[in-house]
Amino acid sequence: MVQRYLWQQADGKRHAYDTDHHQPAAQRALPVLCGATVTPTTDDIVGVWLDPTCWHCDHEVRVRLGFPADEIPDAADLETAR
Repeated sequence: MVQRYLWQQADGKRHAYDTDHHQPAAQRALPVLCGATVTPTTDDIVGVWLDPTCWHCDHEVRVRLGFPADEIPDAADLETAR
């Protein structure tokens, strides 16, 4: 069973995507949970992931998975994390 939301490095950050609707591939646009569309490179697919987390994707994953409210960062705090 595949997890509903997975992470993929692309465009300088680790983004989350919905596995029910998308599958990452090198050089193919990938809609992610923060609302952006990113394009992973071959290195993003097979390389070491050192890029920082997209906190907007992290927030959206937590909301969709029903995390307790105290474990979901305030949206205003995310603006300073950009």
